[in-house]
Amino acid sequence: MEKVPFPDNNLSHQNSRDRQSQLFYINQIWRINEVAEFLRVSVGHVYNLASRREIPFRKKGGKLFFFPSEILKWIDEGEKE
Repeated sequence: MEKVPFPDNNLSHQNSRDRQSQLFYINQIWRINEVAEFLRVSVGHVYNLASRREIPFRKKGGKLFFFPSEILKWIDEGEKE
């Protein structure tokens, strides 16, 4: 999925995590590589989470799709220590 550039092109002063957070609001649907990058895990790990139904996703035409809002909710509802 092609990422839409953030309207403020002067983002060099911000770290990559900040830019990633800003792009979260622009991209309405993520593919598996974007989820892996956001979670800072491997693509294989995200596939494993999906196969065990541990992460919210949709499947269409054999491809996995993720809604960023559901991923954040999933993180927020994670195990509490």
